[in-house]
Amino acid sequence: MAFEDTTRKFQKGDWLWLDAEFLNEKDSVFWNSHHEGADKFFIQLADTASHPFFFPFYQSSCYDSLMIVAPKNIVLRDIFNVTNCPHFLKKDSIIKCFVKIKKQITSVSDIIIFQKNEDSTIQHFLEKNKPLFEKDSMGIIWLEPLPVPKYKIRENVSYATVAYSGYFLDGRMIDHSDSLGIYYNDTLQLIKGLNFVIKKLHVGQSAKIILPSPLAFGARGSWNKTIPPFTPLLYEITLMKIE
Repeated sequence: MAFEDTTRKFQKGDWLWLDAEFLNEKDSVFWNSHHEGADKFFIQLADTASHPFFFPFYQSSCYDSLMIVAPKNIVLRDIFNVTNCPHFLKKDSIIKCFVKIKKQITSVSDIIIFQKNEDSTIQHFLEKNKPLFEKDSMGIIWLEPLPVPKYKIRENVSYATVAYSGYFLDGRMIDHSDSLGIYYNDTLQLIKGLNFVIKKLHVGQSAKIILPSPLAFGARGSWNKTIPPFTPLLYEITLMKIE
């Protein structure tokens, strides 16, 4: 990998790879960067050096360790991309974070390495399970149905009911609806790849697909960091009805 001089101070827009542990006011850990063995936690420094969470990074360089205390709402919004406070943080006004700066990502080649690791994960799954599959123009890998549906994509879905289950490619479940499904429309969207698949299916039809990370949770991972960056996912989804 190509990384810059470790003595260089960080600047606005820099991407950092961190070991991090987040605690509430009573020092109970509610998330760390090794959750589920992920070890992929990235942040991009905000455009303002006065940001209460990012400010200490501007005084730091690679391999430094930091202890950060910042307002709860700012950490949830800017680090976890959450606007509604989780129940286990309702009584807290601040969040503490212990950070070790592992590396600074400084070139496109660094991102390419993560993308190649993702491609290898997908290839390993296909070689191990040997399913019939077809890859469409968006990069979605369809395992079922085959051939890939050629129906015209519905531009607007007023309301639909969909049932789904999502998995890492090693088989661990990450999310699922109940048997009655969930309501879906264009204003309450799922991740990009599922939005596309729903609009391709007929009522009653199911699909089993692999979504590469750009069509899932991308280079940042999920809001709660349970799904690491650059992680492909497998989904089983059924379009139950359209209203």
